[in-house]
Amino acid sequence: MRPTLGIVPYFVSACLSRGADAGAIVGIVLLANRVSPHTAAAGLLAACLTAPHLAGPIAARILDRTRRKQLLLAAAFLLYAASIAGAALLLEHHTFLAAAALTVLAGLCGPLLTGGLSSVLGALVADNELSQRRAQGMDAFTYGVAATCGPALIAIVAAAFGPTQAVFAAAALAAGGGLVALALPTGVGSVVGTTEPIPTVRSTIGVLLRTGTLRRVAVGTALSALPVGAVSLLAIAFALDHHGSAVQGAILVTVDGVGSLIGSTVAIVWPLRGNPDRLIRWWTLAVAAGFGLCALSPTAPIAAVAFGATGAATSLQFAANLAARAAFSPPAARAQIFVTMAGLKTAFSSVGVALVGLATGLGSTELLVAAVVAVLLGLLYMLVDGARSARVSPSQSR
Repeated sequence: MRPTLGIVPYFVSACLSRGADAGAIVGIVLLANRVSPHTAAAGLLAACLTAPHLAGPIAARILDRTRRKQLLLAAAFLLYAASIAGAALLLEHHTFLAAAALTVLAGLCGPLLTGGLSSVLGALVADNELSQRRAQGMDAFTYGVAATCGPALIAIVAAAFGPTQAVFAAAALAAGGGLVALALPTGVGSVVGTTEPIPTVRSTIGVLLRTGTLRRVAVGTALSALPVGAVSLLAIAFALDHHGSAVQGAILVTVDGVGSLIGSTVAIVWPLRGNPDRLIRWWTLAVAAGFGLCALSPTAPIAAVAFGATGAATSLQFAANLAARAAFSPPAARAQIFVTMAGLKTAFSSVGVALVGLATGLGSTELLVAAVVAVLLGLLYMLVDGARSARVSPSQSR
């Protein structure tokens, strides 16, 4: 397989499938609210779509064992599409439990749209640091495109044609991503020329906990994900507290997304260099500084700059995260490490949304200060753990 051959189908498939994943939850929530207003249905279905990401390592182990990974990825994307489309039809007929079951099935496929797909990227480009880091910046860009464009597209379709059609649109994006994934090179990401057995999920988690850099990156980015996942609620809270409207909050969310795209573009043009352990610390500090600027912003225009800077820092932190995963994941457990860390990030993002939603008595300044504290706790852990590992054994300080 010639490196770079599969970059174009990878990029297209990633944008489509991840856009579907980011937008599907919007469509499902809108449809549930229309079919069963003023109930817990929307929240429960949203949980059904996100919570199964924690079971991602099981699917990732199957991916690690599969030689023709592009076929498994394509099948997962198509199953995701069929599941959310079926869930929408069942919701239309008020068959909630069956719809929830299909939503869980889609959620189980979700990790392969994120970390699972990312795990094969390294095999598509030249095996040198510059090419690998540029590809990781490109991968961060696909997440930015998905997070910005996916929900926007679904919201537009829902407004024009209704929420059921919006979910169908998300399903179409996922199906398109699956079909494009078939164009990935045969055998992409397969471990060739090694007799190393595929580790179990339990042993993979053990590797993650024992490998210094992976452990520190997992904890640091998980704590950062608490406020990053809730940035839309934080932005709307800021706008309302500063005599604005929810629409102005949505504009701040959009600016954060644009900042994320700019940050990942920078990582493509000027790839990150150096030790991933050091990179993740600096960019985690930058994320904390971004939220701090948001908290100190006196007006919405200044806040727009702050939210944009936070989005840029977040995308560069994520590019450093991908660099660490790629550099320190054992070849036989690559997909499991990628998906496990992606699942942690998703889970903590969901917790962050829940915490901000429950903190109704706090103003936006207090919430943003709490965001800074959460990110700095992650940074503090990385610094303390890194220093401890360096004292115990220099070889473990990685």
